[in-house]
Amino acid sequence: MPLTLVLGPANSAKAGEVLGAYGAAARRGALLVVPTAGDAGHYARELASGGVVLGSVLTFSGLASEIARRAQYFGRRLSPLQRRRVLTKALSAAQLGPLAGSAQAPGFTAAAGELIAELQRALVTPQRFAAALRSWAGQDPRRGPYAQDVARLYLAYADELGRLHRVDAETFAWRALDALRQAPGRWGADPVFFYGFDDLTALERDAVETLSRIVGAQVTVSLTYEAGRPALAARAEAVAELRPLAERVLELPALDDHYEPESRAALHHLERTLFQPAPERVDPGSAIELLEAGGERAEAELVAAEVLKLLRAGVPGEQMAVVSRSPDRSAPLLTRVFAQYGIALASRYEVPFAHTALGRGLLGLARCALLDAEAARAQDLLDYLRAPGRLERPEVADGLEAAIRRDALRSAAQARERLGWTLGEIDAVAGAADPSAELARQALTLFAAPHRARAPALGRDEELDARALGALLRALEELRELGQPLSAAELIELLETLPVAAGQPPAPGAVLLAEPLEIRARRFRAVFVCGLQEGEFPRPATPEPFLSDERRRELALCSGLALRPREDALARERYLFYACVSRATEFVALSYRSSDEEGNLALASPFVADVSELLVACWPQRRRTRLLADVVWSSEAAPTPREQARARACARAPGAGEGPAP
Repeated sequence: MPLTLVLGPANSAKAGEVLGAYGAAARRGALLVVPTAGDAGHYARELASGGVVLGSVLTFSGLASEIARRAQYFGRRLSPLQRRRVLTKALSAAQLGPLAGSAQAPGFTAAAGELIAELQRALVTPQRFAAALRSWAGQDPRRGPYAQDVARLYLAYADELGRLHRVDAETFAWRALDALRQAPGRWGADPVFFYGFDDLTALERDAVETLSRIVGAQVTVSLTYEAGRPALAARAEAVAELRPLAERVLELPALDDHYEPESRAALHHLERTLFQPAPERVDPGSAIELLEAGGERAEAELVAAEVLKLLRAGVPGEQMAVVSRSPDRSAPLLTRVFAQYGIALASRYEVPFAHTALGRGLLGLARCALLDAEAARAQDLLDYLRAPGRLERPEVADGLEAAIRRDALRSAAQARERLGWTLGEIDAVAGAADPSAELARQALTLFAAPHRARAPALGRDEELDARALGALLRALEELRELGQPLSAAELIELLETLPVAAGQPPAPGAVLLAEPLEIRARRFRAVFVCGLQEGEFPRPATPEPFLSDERRRELALCSGLALRPREDALARERYLFYACVSRATEFVALSYRSSDEEGNLALASPFVADVSELLVACWPQRRRTRLLADVVWSSEAAPTPREQARARACARAPGAGEGPAP
């Protein structure tokens, strides 16, 4: 059956075309493939009333699992943590030459893993990559040792996977597709719909081609693309690769009927002319606003005040999105500020295990037990003692800290001697035959300590500790499956870097905090784009440390192996910004900082200037501000009763700053 390619700009009714066809075919076993797990949950709920079967809305990873199940491929997948462990072991055993010194750097393993994952997604085998590098080295003998080292990274990793009889996520999908090509009849006739993707990797395109051309299933792929649009230029390559495979290409025109009437002219103009040369200027009215802040805290407060205003005007929280280019960095501050303003915020981000209360205490315990006497610091012992519930009298830790500062005690051994306690749990971890198992037992004890003889509902911080405990126990079990015991240094490194899921899931009334890719397949009444700073959004290109763009071009010329360039990121960043501002149906706010928290000048993103060129010349002067000097809100603008009380207190304060008389 044919491949149908649905193209069009944002808001061209691609959703109606694709999701409508999927809804009609859902009762016949159709599958909908979306970019993220958040999208899968959203569309599963939205389409449930139409008879969609639970589990039929998947990410690409879920599709790979379904293909493997039907094709009867049973490879054992590594988890991300197991993959990092296998990669670390493979690279440590590799006999490297020129790269031996660089291999000792902290980021070497992560960079090598990114290169290997890119090659796997591009369907490049280790042998093909090694042959291409030999051809490249043949052009200049001086390249030989370096080429051998880079090839050896991929070969060593593949050999380690083979030794363990395991596969990673990319190899799993690759082999599942190979198994389906050998027995295409096992898939059946279930149609597959791809919706919300801005691009497809070679592995994803291989899945599309296998299902449509070899299996014969009806496959529909939707992409946001319109020829000649600078904002969508980054998608041209993907469209060009899919067109020859498609028997039907449906190109949809831009529509404006989904916008609210009072915002239609401005938002449609923004979507149609963004990044276009010499656009016409229009007056956006209140549909597009600019926010200027002095520092990150002021920006979060300014955005929260605007969100609160819309909530009071009747806009449901779930119909608003706050978009950040780096949610992991901005989410903790935004979460705190929104909570102070009484706004529920749904977000997904990660924090290191050591940044949780349980994690700090357990890391302190591990350092005291597993490091040399002089390497463990006095602060490590304090961190352990200050773990919630560890001490019945917290003032004991305060007294010990005072003694440490007064007498300049540096090591944990000195602090422990001054404390005078036995602390058998430290000795238990230090003397355990399996420190990982003993540390897991101590983690359970620490987590339960504040809740002895009670059955409380966990608060937000306690829930984070529960997630941290779960992440640690899963990580230790996953590593135990590999049969590779962790050394003391590796165990401590795990505690320092283990990611823990934080934030709250989407809920009715909660505003969504997301990155641009998470909202590209959805619409919201209001969208706030935060952090529009130079160097932050657009994010600067990050050169690939092993294969620069120049080397990639040389590799393609001498071997035919074409890898995508990495250093020209502007087209992709433009698309992401376009995806943000085109998702709103009623209101768009662009937020930037004119200074940091210290008062140093900060530059706005060039995207702010790009939007200014579409609107009347006075639009930037209409911006709402909360600068570094605005310690409190004005009485008229204060968004909450607490802020109004602060504003009144400030107004009553003496002008010279002296406190009032008693």
